[in-house]
Amino acid sequence: MAFLSEAAVEQALLDQLRDLGYGIEREEDIGPDGHRPERESHDEVVLKKRFEAAVARLNPGLPAQALQEAVWRVMQSELPSLLEENRRLHKLMTEGVDVAVQTVLQQAEALSSEWAVPKSRTGGARG
Repeated sequence: MAFLSEAAVEQALLDQLRDLGYGIEREEDIGPDGHRPERESHDEVVLKKRFEAAVARLNPGLPAQALQEAVWRVMQSELPSLLEENRRLHKLMTEGVDVAVQTVLQQAEALSSEWAVPKSRTGGARG
């Protein structure tokens, strides 16, 4: 039985990801002490600026506040167990993050329905 080193497994995975079109970055470049740091410490697992850009790219119709709420909900750890937290994150990433969005159209519809004059009192709808 052949034994694969951790480095061999890592390289095989990186090759597969590269073949799928993913960009590969090195810790020496984007780590806290790198040439182009994208995190302040190794405790930051998610590259926040990249994640924010991806959420915005995947949801072009959402207002900025809704995008910020979605990012915040994913980035906030809510459960004490690592396993439970990973399950929560998996669900958010696969099923989506529910955010409240209020649009001008919804506000206009609410106002027009509140101020509508009943047909029975006017003999017809008013425009």
